[in-house]
Amino acid sequence: MTIDNHLQSQSALFNASEVTLVPNIKGSSVKSLINIVAASIVLSACNPVSPTSKQAEPSPLQHVNLPAGTLAVVIDGNSPDPDDIGATPVLLALLDKANASERLVHISHSCDLDPFRNKARYQIDPKNESRRQRVLDSSINRALNVFGPFENTEKLFNCRTEQQGAIEDLTIAINRATAERPLWIIEAGEPDVIGYALRKSEVSKRQYVKVVSHHPANDNSGDFFTWQQILDFGVEEHQIGDQNVGLQTPISAWDWAKDSEDEGISLIYEMLEYAEQDGIVPFQAGKFDSSDAGMIYWWITGADNGGNKKATTHDIEATLLH
Repeated sequence: MTIDNHLQSQSALFNASEVTLVPNIKGSSVKSLINIVAASIVLSACNPVSPTSKQAEPSPLQHVNLPAGTLAVVIDGNSPDPDDIGATPVLLALLDKANASERLVHISHSCDLDPFRNKARYQIDPKNESRRQRVLDSSINRALNVFGPFENTEKLFNCRTEQQGAIEDLTIAINRATAERPLWIIEAGEPDVIGYALRKSEVSKRQYVKVVSHHPANDNSGDFFTWQQILDFGVEEHQIGDQNVGLQTPISAWDWAKDSEDEGISLIYEMLEYAEQDGIVPFQAGKFDSSDAGMIYWWITGADNGGNKKATTHDIEATLLH
């Protein structure tokens, strides 16, 4: 199927410029048994817990070893490479399965603030960049609904249309960080939004920020901040190695998800397929790329305390189908 035909078939999804985030609790296989049990206990006790005081539930996945702290995810997706379109639903699904949804306090997309002077070999034109923003708005909100509720995430920010709002939200998350509850920022795109937020933040709080990266293509792509300037704010750097090695794969590696009746797994496959057919860059043809989700897999499996830096599609499958 060509990208034009695919776009036509998805017109109802991608013509929407704004989607309201409404939690959607469903009884699919994506939801873990422990969440169902915990929910029934809460209901029977008639003692609801507020989002800010909710305690993390033990994970049924033995390889999950959550670090202390909260999480911010900053992706591009409006740059030439479309990989974030497929990777973001995967990373949200991983947080859900690890019972870490309440840890997410910020998520934003289209963080390439000046996409028409992108430093990569391939470029994106204004029409397709605008299309990407619509795709990301819709698909990520769908994923937030399907894999949520993400109770401590105010909203999904589009950095191109809500730049100041995204920066403010991330700044608030930084200023709430403490030694006991640090903020982990997943850098899945250009570093500029992170840089602006750090610049606005309280100086004393920056020491409690940990920035996670997996590729210098992100680190060195800023239009307004260099990677060294990010580090000069005094943050803690975590370079986990190129996640494309295990997570940019032939399409067949995702055959297990192709005909799934599970709403979440079906969404993941749909978005991976859309990214593969996007057509702006040739190097994604014939491949499903969830590489940025590798940073979340590292984080939920221990982060700097033994987290898995070499995630594969088999690891993703085992986690999401547990």
